[in-house]
Amino acid sequence: NMSQTDPSIQDVAALQERVERKERLLVVGGTLIVLTIGLVCGLLVPTGDDLPSGSLGRFSNVLGWTYFAAWSLSFYPQAVLNYFRKAVDGLSFEYQLFNIIGFSCYATFNVMLYFADFIRDEYRERYDAAPGVRDTDVFFALHGLALTIVIVIQICIYDRGQQRLANWAILAAAALVIAIGIYAAVVASNASGSWLDFIEFLSYIKLAITVIKYAPQAFLNYRNKSTVGCNIHNFLLDFTGGSLSLAQVLIDAGATGDWSAISGNVAKFGLGLVSILYDIVFFVQHYGLYRSRHDPKLLRAAGTDAAREPLLSKAV
Repeated sequence: NMSQTDPSIQDVAALQERVERKERLLVVGGTLIVLTIGLVCGLLVPTGDDLPSGSLGRFSNVLGWTYFAAWSLSFYPQAVLNYFRKAVDGLSFEYQLFNIIGFSCYATFNVMLYFADFIRDEYRERYDAAPGVRDTDVFFALHGLALTIVIVIQICIYDRGQQRLANWAILAAAALVIAIGIYAAVVASNASGSWLDFIEFLSYIKLAITVIKYAPQAFLNYRNKSTVGCNIHNFLLDFTGGSLSLAQVLIDAGATGDWSAISGNVAKFGLGLVSILYDIVFFVQHYGLYRSRHDPKLLRAAGTDAAREPLLSKAV
């Protein structure tokens, strides 16, 4: 008999339903935002000279704006979850450390290749083609860096539970920063290499970081036998963005016969491919291996927010 059920169990069930209902609304809203930005901007914003002509170029433009929207929004679910939980346990700190280094490299690569004329000229001489970096790439990289900084700040101020940043990650991050600094100093002194070599080096660092940065999160999920604290919608949006990015690059290259967008921008192509593979791993963990969604910290936060609502006003 429902009336004889423990009230505390009823409250927990109601809170869980409240959280899941909000999550579903956020998923629907996020999907609509991504599709709206992709269709509206892709159809209205003029296509670049580097895109195929005609309807294929317009389709490529829609793909570009849609993956831009998906990748850009992919940073928000984790930041929002951290905010509501007031906790970051379940989120790999090593993942975020490598993320901030990676996006620093990627932002520098895109900004310099997009704005620095002398680097763009050197790129054309080397690859006999215009650089494949677009304004959306620049915004995405800077926006991703900014949101990653926000998440790192959250790690510093919110409840971390028993989690600590691993020493091996600190040493690896320090080695990467030192290597980047030495390379920049060598190029600045005109001893060897060029600035195009330097930013391409940064793009390879970004790619290398992408290969390893997800592994600590996957291992943490395995160790906890849970994905609680790690927002799966981040990876759903990441998967969408990566898939559409690869599709756009392949469509553009096949239509124009210019494959330099891949050979001259390995970071963008490799980033999409590697991200997709890791996203699939997280899907298997979240929807297959570790299906429990019970998150006491999120339920406690939801209970606090709902305390003034009639449904939960009698909570014990």
